[in-house]
Amino acid sequence: MQFNFLISKCMSVNENGMTILNGSQLRNPQLDEVITTMGEASAKAQNLKQVITSPSRFYQTDQKLYIKSEGKQCLGILKIGKKNLFHRDLSGLVREIQPLCVLDFYVHESMQRRGIGKELFEEMLRCEIIYPEKLAYDRPSPKLLGFLKKHYHLSNYIPQNNNFVIFSQYFDNRQQNINLQLASQNQQSQYSSTPSKIEQLGTLMSQMTISSTQSKNQQQQFSKSQAPWATDQKSQQNMYETTTGLMSAQIQKKR
Repeated sequence: MQFNFLISKCMSVNENGMTILNGSQLRNPQLDEVITTMGEASAKAQNLKQVITSPSRFYQTDQKLYIKSEGKQCLGILKIGKKNLFHRDLSGLVREIQPLCVLDFYVHESMQRRGIGKELFEEMLRCEIIYPEKLAYDRPSPKLLGFLKKHYHLSNYIPQNNNFVIFSQYFDNRQQNINLQLASQNQQSQYSSTPSKIEQLGTLMSQMTISSTQSKNQQQQFSKSQAPWATDQKSQQNMYETTTGLMSAQIQKKR
């Protein structure tokens, strides 16, 4: 979709031409024009009765909008957000879930079959840290269902009254295992960066042992450096007594 201005002038665009907007995004006329135009084109392409992506339905919500652009062209959009849903399985059991949902997904007709949709979708999966089967899809078009089957082998689901498609793999534990692994890695990182109390005590004891050894060595060196008369008082006394006895004997002989 061609516009009369550079897309990067109304929103932040990274080096891959990707933009991520949220509902608290500051509005400007050019950004509103992009959202409105792409939302209307998406509704028309999917034969929807009403537009599901517009400034009034996006701002002040917890939704996110992924946009792929290039220069003055907006190539595609992908809108996501959480919903409270009721899902009925084959046995009739109803459970309430709150999945992250794909609410709108559109690539301009002139840009289709060029990998734009895959690039948009993969960027969303990477940023949200989620698998495609852990998403719910609001009224997915036949093109989107074909896209998911081709790239992610997703095709098995139970039709629901709310028209959301939730694939059977949604209830597997793969995403839960990934979350547990991430939590475990974070804990290991914290343990490796902060020494335990036992390690701190061991370090302190080693330092004390080294200090004690150094002190003993210094005392021994100091003792060796002293004069013999200052360190061996008993020997000095014996020498004195011997010398005195010899002198007394000599004096008696002279007499």
